[in-house]
Amino acid sequence: MILRQPSIISRGFDVKTEPMLNSMRYHLKLSDNELRKMILTHPATINLNFDKNIKPTLDAVRDHLKLSEDELRKILLRLPAITGYNFDNNIKPTFNAVQNYLKLSNDELRMMILGFPSIISCNFDDNIKPTLETLQDCLEMSDSELKEMVVKMPSIISY
Repeated sequence: MILRQPSIISRGFDVKTEPMLNSMRYHLKLSDNELRKMILTHPATINLNFDKNIKPTLDAVRDHLKLSEDELRKILLRLPAITGYNFDNNIKPTFNAVQNYLKLSNDELRMMILGFPSIISCNFDDNIKPTLETLQDCLEMSDSELKEMVVKMPSIISY
């Protein structure tokens, strides 16, 4: 982990790291094993401030998608990098673009994100839109057929 995130050496464990880990564990109801796996998967989380960085982003995602705490926790465990994203600058534009492009209801967007949280990490114009256009063109699909396929199998966006 130190090789992937050497800045943790200079970070005060008692002052910064331990309180952040405790906040993550408490607020997100993470087991020690889940927290360990999350940090090992995305060590940059160690450098974030829970109250200033992580909590506002997760609260905004939860509120926007109307998620339960358990659903938010599942997204976090499947996509630990979300801790470093800014909701207004990174996540919301992707949500809005996907929802508008596919003409999704709020519930359809919610189900897509729950099924494939990695959509959050994709740039709409660079990743998602070209994939959707290629699928639609190659398979000669209508807009409604494309929507139906993506809602049923959101991971197709990553192909």
